[in-house]
Amino acid sequence: MRALPCLALLLWPGLAMADPRCARFGQPSYTATRVTSWGSAPPVTAQMFQSGPKLRLETPAPGEARLVTLMTPGLNAVFTTNAAPPVALRMPPPPAPTARRERQEPQRAGILLIQEMQGESGQWHEVARHLCRRDGVLLEARQLQPGPEGPVILETRQSGIRMISADPALFQVPAGFRLIEAPAAPISRRTDRPPG
Repeated sequence: MRALPCLALLLWPGLAMADPRCARFGQPSYTATRVTSWGSAPPVTAQMFQSGPKLRLETPAPGEARLVTLMTPGLNAVFTTNAAPPVALRMPPPPAPTARRERQEPQRAGILLIQEMQGESGQWHEVARHLCRRDGVLLEARQLQPGPEGPVILETRQSGIRMISADPALFQVPAGFRLIEAPAAPISRRTDRPPG
């Protein structure tokens, strides 16, 4: 089996986790170019498709292949379009959010959602901000996320946004692919707790 690029597992769920915050404003069906970056790592560009709560991300893979990430209410999976044998990895759902408070600020482009989490000292620290269009389309996001060496800032920007009627097949594992369980993720030495 061609190994899935390690990048897919490192980015999970970072590439996709910026979407649910905007869902309260609408459940649009659209496509866009998404650029995700953190720290000194090179940015990752993906073509994204969203239909309500269903999300598909496609990034380049070796040759003519694409690395596909699916996040839907019933399935989270990663596969390469040229996988041999044709298998997809079932991924665990993103972790449940910890207790946070949130405020909204109106912007010219939409609504800015700012999330804060309480540190051990009782102080509140900003951990995420999402700029949403008023129809529920994500424009950009910035959030604190656990990394191998400690928390990192993950930034997401979307451009070239087009409203579409997405084919339901985009959000399913292709016919002929076998779904297998992903290996357990290593336990991180640190958490995303903000400093005291």
